[in-house]
Amino acid sequence: MRCEFIGPESKLWSRFLTDASHDFYHLPKYVAFSAGDRMSAPEANGVPLAFHAEDDEGHRFLIVLIVRPLPQSCESSTPLFDAVTPYGYGSPLVINEGQIPVEPFLDQAIAELCAGLRQKGIVSVFARSHPTLVIPQEPLRKAGCLVQHGQTICVDLTLSQEELWHQTRAGHRSEINRAIKKGVTVEIQSDWKDFDEFFRAYTETMRRVGASEHYFFPRDYFAKLREAIGEVLHLAICHKDGAVACGGIFGEVCGVVQYHLSGTTDEFHSQYPTKVMLDSVRTWAKERGNRTLHLGGGYGGTEDSLFQFKAGFSHLRAPFYTWRLIADPQTYQRLCHQWEAATGRTASTSNGFFPAYRAP
Repeated sequence: MRCEFIGPESKLWSRFLTDASHDFYHLPKYVAFSAGDRMSAPEANGVPLAFHAEDDEGHRFLIVLIVRPLPQSCESSTPLFDAVTPYGYGSPLVINEGQIPVEPFLDQAIAELCAGLRQKGIVSVFARSHPTLVIPQEPLRKAGCLVQHGQTICVDLTLSQEELWHQTRAGHRSEINRAIKKGVTVEIQSDWKDFDEFFRAYTETMRRVGASEHYFFPRDYFAKLREAIGEVLHLAICHKDGAVACGGIFGEVCGVVQYHLSGTTDEFHSQYPTKVMLDSVRTWAKERGNRTLHLGGGYGGTEDSLFQFKAGFSHLRAPFYTWRLIADPQTYQRLCHQWEAATGRTASTSNGFFPAYRAP
């Protein structure tokens, strides 16, 4: 088996993505953007990195990471780090081009990953799954802890338009038809000409729902995001009477259209223009030959009002997991004991806040 850590400029990284189904969260430019962007904490202020493994049987493995220095409260005589996948669904990926089952390869690849992490002083990894890009779970469970965080909503774009409309909740259908009759229109913009109005809508939405500070991305965040991977991002804008009612950013990679971020202006909030936008994006994505529109789930993986809203567009569900890997158990325990001594609290287990020594 050949294993190595690689940077965003590596041809191995780009070659792997050429051969594998992936999302924009796996793109080297997106990982580098997330690592260097102070506005997308806690991933920010780190180093973009990927671990790549392959054998002679047609098996390949890739996990994209942002390596961060530990908090100053973690005392150590040598530099220590931990790693996290970038914001979004930057899951581990696997390619199986041979006839031999992939699980033994994954067992060995993850063991090599742990050994390499320890050599670099990386204590732990917090990785998010991708609900529509599934890899075998047992090797992940054996090496670490796999925690399910509820369901997400997927739209099967291979279904007919009639079936997609049939799967749309009756209340959604009624409000979509009513809004269209009142002149609500949707435009998919490649030039992002209405970006300023989208940004206003997004900020007003975060304020209206009482979102945490982490979700109040400033204008520069979106500008840098577009600069990094704009070729795979689309801005959907919903207009009513010449004004922007709502907007959303959607990624489009490997047949998967990803609902990334959106917002509705205070003026049009009560008219639910997002329903018209998602219905239009669903049709647009299908006409472009995509297989799946992933809408995500509720806040924190709960089946809250946001989840119920998205669930009105499809019957299809996909689970979301996080994978918690402790590469250096002895050091991890020492750091947890330091945290316990400093806080007077008991550190969480692997299925709680992770890594426990970063708990607020």
